[in-house]
Parts: sequence; C-alpha cells; structure tokens
Amino acid sequence: APAQQPPAPAPQSPAPPQHSGRPEPSGYDRGPAPEPPHAVAPEDDTAEADDPDLVDSALSGHDLIVRELGATVIEEFTNEQ
Repeated sequence: APAQQPPAPAPQSPAPPQHSGRPEPSGYDRGPAPEPPHAVAPEDDTAEADDPDLVDSALSGHDLIVRELGATVIEEFTNEQ
C-alpha cells in the first residue's frame, strides 16, 4: 500500500496591516495651492468690435432652443422683477 502523506498545511493569509494612527500617504501629491483667479477689469471683460470671435448672428432664447435642439416652443414666459 502506498504511504500516506501528511496533509499540506493550509495557506495562511497575510496579517492585516498595522495602523500607526497616521494617514497613509497617497500617490496624490497636493503640492502648492492653486492661485486664485486674477481680477479682470470690466473694460477688459467685454468683446471689442473687431474681435473675430464676436458673431453678430449669435442666437439666444427662443431661436437658440429651436435651432440647436430642434424644440418646439409652446409658450414663452418673461421674468420681470
């Protein structure tokens, strides 16, 4: 009869990590805080007449919704305060 082998030892799971009370360092380095946005003077915040991005045919409101979304506007309300 073949000799019986003792059962193989059960694999042991690694011990849970010990926490030292300090937060774990993450791979995300925060670095310096971002600078706040710079204040822009009102005269610098408006488009010039010769601005190539300024389009005279820009749509807004009803026309924009109908053209861009293909919507049908049933009733339009104006908000006056």
